[in-house]
Amino acid sequence: MNETFKDIQEYFNWYKTVYGDSLRFDGDLSLPERTIASEKVNPVKIAQPEPVAEPVKKLRFDENLIHQNNLQLKKFYHEINNCEKCALGKTRQNFVFGMGNPTADLMFIGEAPGQEEDLKGLPFVGRAGQLLDKMLFAMKLKRDEVYIANILKCRPPNNRDPLPDEVSKCEPYLKKQIEMIGPKVIVALGRISAQVLLKKSDPLSALRRDTHYYEKIPFIVTYHPAALLRNPRWKSNAWDDLQKLKSFFSF
Repeated sequence: MNETFKDIQEYFNWYKTVYGDSLRFDGDLSLPERTIASEKVNPVKIAQPEPVAEPVKKLRFDENLIHQNNLQLKKFYHEINNCEKCALGKTRQNFVFGMGNPTADLMFIGEAPGQEEDLKGLPFVGRAGQLLDKMLFAMKLKRDEVYIANILKCRPPNNRDPLPDEVSKCEPYLKKQIEMIGPKVIVALGRISAQVLLKKSDPLSALRRDTHYYEKIPFIVTYHPAALLRNPRWKSNAWDDLQKLKSFFSF
């Protein structure tokens, strides 16, 4: 029973950190019409989660954020940051290599940079990135302790889905990054990222069920933070996905 209460407390602590104080219920909260007056119920007291400060940090481009002065990753960044193997090299504002700990055990991979990322040259720096920071913070992690990247290093026009030719040109860069970083677990953020890397067309609901493997590394699929911003009712599903990491890490 104590473990159940602990799980409930952890969930609401995570929820408060990620979504704030407001709660959303999709069910009927009305009291039942029929009650038994003689029935006495002893309320169970659940400890209130400790207040958690939300991380507020606006990122500006700093090359050290990309590789933390790891010589191998730094050299690779300078080898490819002027890439024009596909048409996106001519339309981008900035090449978005990735950022974080060059020896991270946990790596997050999205599909492609968006407008904010294209402007700043760093991954997940818009509203979705702020939510990702909160999700990490709820797991007692910081952005500079994990590594965050995308399949594509350049923004597709109007944030459209990556094209097969673009993926074929850019995925080898991602594989090289993974080889250098050597994460224990990879988390795919969103359906597109998961489908492209796993070479599957299954819906997100199916991809989320299992632990997959990419480059022989355990690979977990969850919602893109932008999807959670659009539909907060998926918050509990995202929580379930992140709990899978407990078998690899302690947080």
